[in-house]
Amino acid sequence: MPNVLVVGAQWGDEGKGRVVDHLAARASYAVRFGGGANAGHTLVVNGQKTVLHLIPAGALNPNCRGLIGNGCVADPEALLVEIDQLRAAGVAYGPDRLGISGRVHVVTAFHRAFDRAEGAAIGTTGRGIGPCYTDKAARRGLRLMDVLDGVHRPVLEAQRAVVTALHPEVELPSVDAVAADLEARLHSLAPYVVDVPSELEAAMRADAQVLFEGAQGAGLDVDHGTYPFVTSSHTTAGGVTNGVGVYVELHRRIGVAKAYSTRVGHGPFPTELHDEIGDLLRKNGQEYGSTTGRPRRCGWLDLPALREAVRLSGLTELVVTKLDVLAGLPELQVATSHSKAGPNYRTYPGFGDVSSVRDFSALPAAAQTYLHDLAAGAATPISIVTVGAEREALMTLGPRQ
Repeated sequence: MPNVLVVGAQWGDEGKGRVVDHLAARASYAVRFGGGANAGHTLVVNGQKTVLHLIPAGALNPNCRGLIGNGCVADPEALLVEIDQLRAAGVAYGPDRLGISGRVHVVTAFHRAFDRAEGAAIGTTGRGIGPCYTDKAARRGLRLMDVLDGVHRPVLEAQRAVVTALHPEVELPSVDAVAADLEARLHSLAPYVVDVPSELEAAMRADAQVLFEGAQGAGLDVDHGTYPFVTSSHTTAGGVTNGVGVYVELHRRIGVAKAYSTRVGHGPFPTELHDEIGDLLRKNGQEYGSTTGRPRRCGWLDLPALREAVRLSGLTELVVTKLDVLAGLPELQVATSHSKAGPNYRTYPGFGDVSSVRDFSALPAAAQTYLHDLAAGAATPISIVTVGAEREALMTLGPRQ
């Protein structure tokens, strides 16, 4: 079976979770390789909304096991809350359904405090993700296995000292309090800790279907995004092998993009709309962050940015989400290039309601043209189009689905 990658092709919030959920019906594994609980993957099944942050979005498919690779960072408190919420919703989710690498770095109270003190400058979620990755790179990080081995207190002392030195005004808990909390939570998480590389290697040798699930989007990659307004991990195909600890041959590389563009937080957004159309996209698309609730900035689709996402991950196909949000607009625009004066746009006629359409040929001619030109402009075929939040509100194009 092919290994399948699902990544964001914009600035995150594209709808990757529902794509993973759709594909996971035929998969044995769904694997996160980067990021932390700053992600928000929303699933709507039978009218029930589930928001996942670190747990892979295959969780609602009972035969799909989730794995969290070493490229991720985990806040034990948030992760346990997420597991409990799944169980409360009737999803049987224990160590038989989820495995976590012992090399995952731990987000601590000191990371969250530092993020709240400094993260506003670039619009972070305040969840401590960036500071945790900073400590990882500085070799003062704390892994799950370190807490389980009981060697975590000196690391916590160093983390606290850094925050105190840089932000003496911030009130911090004691090392003893943070250590005791981590020890209690890791006692609950210990049964989930597994050798992720070995399990994945065995699964791929057995020809199992494995989904690799990205967080955020290409425009937020720490190396290739709109630096410094980026996340702290690799969001593209290049992050997969390092993020799971075993070489992965990616046979299908799916990029997910909205039919328009959104961005949360600060940073460049050339096609952003500061008018009633932008407000309407936000309202109709319910464009508020799944993790923070912040209103998303909205604008027209940016083809040059999409082409860059295709290049970065070698995308073999695209999924276009939220086509229904554009319904009713008198005309649409797509940025085809950029100049010093700003984006250069191509204008398209609008179209009506598409929320009940389940076959591409039944879409209005204007919507078909819009999608055909999008695929041509990105030089990448479209395999799925979504027209609503519910699991079944989509159409597949071509034989691969």
